[in-house]
Amino acid sequence: MKSKIQILYIVITLLLGMDMLAYYLEKISLIGYYSDVLLFWIWLGLTMTVIVIFWKKILAKIMLSGLLLGLICSILPMMLPFYTLVLSMSSFGLRTTKDLNENYRAQIVGYSVLSPPWLEIIEKKGIIEKRVLSCTDNALNNDGTTLRIGSAKDIIFNSETDKMLRITLFYGGINKTITFDKTTGKMIL
Repeated sequence: MKSKIQILYIVITLLLGMDMLAYYLEKISLIGYYSDVLLFWIWLGLTMTVIVIFWKKILAKIMLSGLLLGLICSILPMMLPFYTLVLSMSSFGLRTTKDLNENYRAQIVGYSVLSPPWLEIIEKKGIIEKRVLSCTDNALNNDGTTLRIGSAKDIIFNSETDKMLRITLFYGGINKTITFDKTTGKMIL
């Protein structure tokens, strides 16, 4: 039984490590917003299970000490890393998500208490997804408007070509149409 839990823990740890590495290097993650969150919570639950089962081993005590030390160190600098961890590993960081069509999904996320939410366009590729476009309030308001991405009520897909993707942020009154260059991932002004 203990060896099966060890093998499962190693597999989940490797999956989480590969998922994190793929996201930070290539902006690739598992399909959907909640799959990464679920993988993290499975890993955390298995970590606690492994610590309890192997409590008599020194490595389990070192692992618990490392987790607690990491938690305390994330709380010390005004809790900013702790808030980022909570917002990115729970549904609190997701403001809006919408399937634009069969190839793209849009989401408005905010993983920091110091920066406003931003818009991400994610390309669906089977069981993995790749963030292809991203937009902040500063890029959105280059024409002098004061619209906030976080206050958008809906995200509407307009059109797509080989080189560009056009969406509309629906606010109820004044709406903002954004055109993205698919090759660079930036807004076209």
